[in-house]
Amino acid sequence: MSEPIETALDYAVGEQRYSALLLRPSDQEPKAAIVLLPDWRGQSPLARDHASFLNSLGCTVMIADLYGDGFTPDSPDQVGPMVQRLMEHRKQGVQALAACVDRLGQEVPARTPMLCMGYSAGGMIALDYGRSGVDIAGIILCSALLKTAAEGMDTRIRMPVLVLQGTQDQVSPMKTIAEVVTEMDEAGNDVRYELYSQTHHAFDNPDAGTDSNARLVYSPNSARRAKQAIARFVAEVTTQPLSETPLP
Repeated sequence: MSEPIETALDYAVGEQRYSALLLRPSDQEPKAAIVLLPDWRGQSPLARDHASFLNSLGCTVMIADLYGDGFTPDSPDQVGPMVQRLMEHRKQGVQALAACVDRLGQEVPARTPMLCMGYSAGGMIALDYGRSGVDIAGIILCSALLKTAAEGMDTRIRMPVLVLQGTQDQVSPMKTIAEVVTEMDEAGNDVRYELYSQTHHAFDNPDAGTDSNARLVYSPNSARRAKQAIARFVAEVTTQPLSETPLP
């Protein structure tokens, strides 16, 4: 596959501006269009790697702007207040994602299957977006900051959901995972879960290192298995045959 075409695209919610990055395969019509909500680093090299993998599956990808104004943190010290704001204003996160999905829809042919995929805090937003009653092809959460529905938020989700989490995740521990499972079951949602043992938060990020005593830990085996699960899920919900492209 040739190198994807990159385009900066803006969208807005009221006065708040956002700046996304569109990466589209240059040699084919997309099998699907995916809004990728990255982890705290925003449109980082890791987010681009995730987008590149989705491009290899034949998908056009828009890396969303988590914080607004195109802000990308360059230090962990900046993260706490920004993620806290996302958790305190979950409705705004849903509105921003809805605007991003609409903007991506303008860049692909009509009837292209649309998905959302979220990492860490981006996963929280993606799941909340599903709870808002939208009708897209699917939602994927990978090493997500999992939260049950906020007060006043619906719990019914109309599309299939894939959740990929580590059993040693300190950000979303097993207690939280169990609470989300209960909510999804009670709402009658179509959710599948893959839990990876001895796997921590940020298991998809090579920069996290492999110190098992750390809060964020890279697991190459779990990252590989997650990619396989993502490829299967995308193929299923878009009714396309699984790509023969070897997985990284």
